[in-house]
Amino acid sequence: MSTPYNGNEDDFWDKENEGSGDLPRYGSTNHPEDRPDYGQGGYAQSGNGQPYSSGYDSNYGNAGYSGAQFGGAGYSENLFNNGSGQRDLVETDGKLQVFSAIGFGFKRTFSNAKLWLLGSLAFIVVSFILGGIVGAIFGNDAGQTGGGFELGTDLAGNIVSLISLALMPFVYRLATKEVDSRSTGWSTLGKDVHYFPTLAITFILWLISLVFSFFVVTVILGSFFVQLEAAGTDEVEFYNSLAANIGTFLGILMLIMVGYLLVTPLYQLMVWYAADGRAGIGQSIVQGFRSGAANYFRLIGFNIAISVVMVFITLVTLGLGMIIALPVYLLAQAHAYRQIAGGPVPFGSIDRS
Repeated sequence: MSTPYNGNEDDFWDKENEGSGDLPRYGSTNHPEDRPDYGQGGYAQSGNGQPYSSGYDSNYGNAGYSGAQFGGAGYSENLFNNGSGQRDLVETDGKLQVFSAIGFGFKRTFSNAKLWLLGSLAFIVVSFILGGIVGAIFGNDAGQTGGGFELGTDLAGNIVSLISLALMPFVYRLATKEVDSRSTGWSTLGKDVHYFPTLAITFILWLISLVFSFFVVTVILGSFFVQLEAAGTDEVEFYNSLAANIGTFLGILMLIMVGYLLVTPLYQLMVWYAADGRAGIGQSIVQGFRSGAANYFRLIGFNIAISVVMVFITLVTLGLGMIIALPVYLLAQAHAYRQIAGGPVPFGSIDRS
């Protein structure tokens, strides 16, 4: 901005106030800031009729991540701040870095232990309590009606699973927020949750797995269990039947595990798209499938690596490590999803070389 003319006839700056000596006054120009209408209505007209912006564009900070909605503040640069002033985020290229995701899972689990370790402990304790209560109720009812305690136990397990599924949209969303900000805490739980799309996809996948499990146990492995039951209480006959069929049983079990490993990358990202607010139910399914297919072998490697880590932690700690393994797995999944979706991840959590 230029200083207005002070009225002196020598056409100089006011020497007393400015101390500018004999320097000539900065005369009027055609700059937009010198025009009387500058800043009014957000723009002033330049000499060629083109508008000058009086500040940031009105859409600044409102766009989604590179045009994709991730449920938070937008960015258009490679490096940006998420608005909290606490963490810089960087955009990703859609390719999964397996160990970067796992490393993030460990780092955030321990650096935010009040949330993730205590939360994991609470989840496990509540699950056991609910399982005991529901199992006692439905187990006794099933026994009275002739269904046996085994039927009641299966039903109780499914009920506890449904209760857990109803809570998972909150957990998934919390994990994506952990990727965005260091300030995630208990007060963050329940905020900006895309509940029904996430719940719908979670329930669909659970229902499919339930049907598949029933098919495997009843049809594929059914004959094996029938032969074991035919041995009755004869211990020798039981072990002979087991020895004769154990090879087939283990072979089928191995095929099932390999099949599960090969199919998982095609659907495991669907729920994350919904939880992160990137898409609705239909588009989350479509985008999850496409992204999984595009990173198919990387996701297979990720699933193998994270499974080995979880099993190792659990075995070494005699089961107590599940308190650590669960949040590590969840946060690693969230970070892996963000990488594949081309969304923001914390600066330094991926290799940008």
